[in-house]
Amino acid sequence: MKTRREVLQSLIISIGGGTLLSACEGVAQVIPSDSRRMRFYSEREAALVARISDLVIPRTDTPGALDVNVPGFLDALMADWANAQTKRNRRIELGELERLLGDEFMSAPLPEAEQLLASLDTAAFTGRPARYGGYRSLKALITQAYFASEAGALQEQRWVAVPGRWDPCVEIQ
Repeated sequence: MKTRREVLQSLIISIGGGTLLSACEGVAQVIPSDSRRMRFYSEREAALVARISDLVIPRTDTPGALDVNVPGFLDALMADWANAQTKRNRRIELGELERLLGDEFMSAPLPEAEQLLASLDTAAFTGRPARYGGYRSLKALITQAYFASEAGALQEQRWVAVPGRWDPCVEIQ
């Protein structure tokens, strides 16, 4: 289980990373892969990442992970930024994740796929989480990539200076 400090560090990194990437136009810009032509993920891996991304952050009244091309963003990170060891580890983790979810996950109807992923999520974040490190890191990457996108940052994370109604002048009794 993550400590409060680790959660805060991840949050700072995800917000700061998105800000840094947008501030370094041209220098540190990550150009997402086209969802039809991945540069790192195989077709099977890309489909798995897309399915999990869609279930972790589905489309609601705001865009979902597939709407902002999270799989393409992660593919570009792996193709352009990851070192050889990270790439090797990611492939191993995706294979393990595919095994944990089972063959039926990719073809299952939405409610069944949600249930399979919910079971994995529960197991990954309770008990012995070390066994599920690949899923935990993929879920973290999906959420960080989503919130680094324009839609994730501007539509999903709306900051309200004064929530609720604000009255600048009220009588004090």
